[in-house]
Amino acid sequence: MPISEFVRTPTRLSQQLLLLAGVSLALVSCDSDLQTSSTPTTGTPVVVPSTGAGGGTSNSSLSLQVGDGQITLTEGEDAISVPVSVTRSAASTGVVELSVTGASASDENQMTATFSQAQLAADESSTSLSLQLAIDALPIQAQTRSLTVTASIDGSPVLSTDVDIAVTPTNRPDVYLLVGQSNMVGFSEDASKLASTGGLDAPNARIKQLNVTGNDGENFATAADFTTAASVFNEGMPVSPAVDPLHDGYDTNIEGKSGQRIGPALSFAKRALLDTTAEIVLVPAAWSDTGFCKRDTNRLPGVGWNATAKNNAALAGTLLYERAVLRANVALAETDGVLRAILWHQGEADSDDAGCAETYADNLMELVTALRTNIDQDARGAVARGPNAELPFIVGTMSMGSDAFSDQTPFSDLKQLVDDTHRNIANLIPLSDVVNNDDLIPDAYPCGEGSCIHFGAAAYREMGNRYYQQLFELMQ
Repeated sequence: MPISEFVRTPTRLSQQLLLLAGVSLALVSCDSDLQTSSTPTTGTPVVVPSTGAGGGTSNSSLSLQVGDGQITLTEGEDAISVPVSVTRSAASTGVVELSVTGASASDENQMTATFSQAQLAADESSTSLSLQLAIDALPIQAQTRSLTVTASIDGSPVLSTDVDIAVTPTNRPDVYLLVGQSNMVGFSEDASKLASTGGLDAPNARIKQLNVTGNDGENFATAADFTTAASVFNEGMPVSPAVDPLHDGYDTNIEGKSGQRIGPALSFAKRALLDTTAEIVLVPAAWSDTGFCKRDTNRLPGVGWNATAKNNAALAGTLLYERAVLRANVALAETDGVLRAILWHQGEADSDDAGCAETYADNLMELVTALRTNIDQDARGAVARGPNAELPFIVGTMSMGSDAFSDQTPFSDLKQLVDDTHRNIANLIPLSDVVNNDDLIPDAYPCGEGSCIHFGAAAYREMGNRYYQQLFELMQ
């Protein structure tokens, strides 16, 4: 079917694409649906040099040449300009119209293509094809994309040529925001960290973190400390190797951290490394025993995860939300990274009060909207910000463990309300999903510090893998 006939309604995660004369071809998202776009590519196109044979073909009426060497396109960078030439036979005098399509949906994903001149009169023989590849929602690998350029005369296709494009992934780091309470911080058994060389929790040179200040009264003595950049990270060493406990600051004297507990995020990052060529930057922003609900342990009245101030007397403040946004902004600015996802583990702190449990779903939805909207844009631009942006949100279910010291089941009616929200998250928040941790319980998975409200080290390691797997499956 000619490309001019593809006009279909786009889905939430796909946009349609059409290339006609003078019209930009916006090849985006996850399927082959096409949509007309008049948005030009950004930046000054880079001219592709002549290095050898490019895509070309000929017949008795025309010869068509697209590029004359290898075409290389880097994800997220300025557009490149590919020369296109048409040679006619003496009898071929009609207007030549050029169009382009992807060989498959994956070839079109995030691609934009624009001819500088898509119609060539009888006395015209050359134009150029501008190509640009936007950064995808999840990291990509080096790959080859195939496009088909077709020349038509008086509306009838005359000949086509296939063009291969070598795609290089962006080298901007993959940034992940970690939010919630103690199980995102990591409250494994004491001395459970196995961080020696070759250990399960050993650092990886490609995994970094925002070098945050610890969650304590010295660093956060006033409400202003939560919204002041100098208070939320180490300005002298903004980015450090990612070492558990992630929510503690990096100690240059020991080139690591003295804490001996772990959480789920480092194993998440290690699994994510298998599907990216970039470095990973983790942004720790969780705080134990916190939620949308006020807690007796909150040192300041404003400590809470609400995105806006509430009239409900049971609900806490906005300081942790504000700190999370600030830390994400700092990490993006310091690394020139791309925010890939938000990981959330929380709920226990909102399960003791009816006013909190009954409003949990609404408060969580508001938080996700605010995070997606108010964190600074990165190289993906406006498409990755806003309530329904392509910025995944992954939650994990609460512990159901029991041992000789505590028993987390059955859940109370209020806790069940919170748990129901987690399990139904995909129907509440666009581009979200839940990690099921129900089986991460003793004896196979011992509980963590204090009680079975906390997962143990083995559970956290498996949980991190599951967070990544759920993220990956969601984005397919």
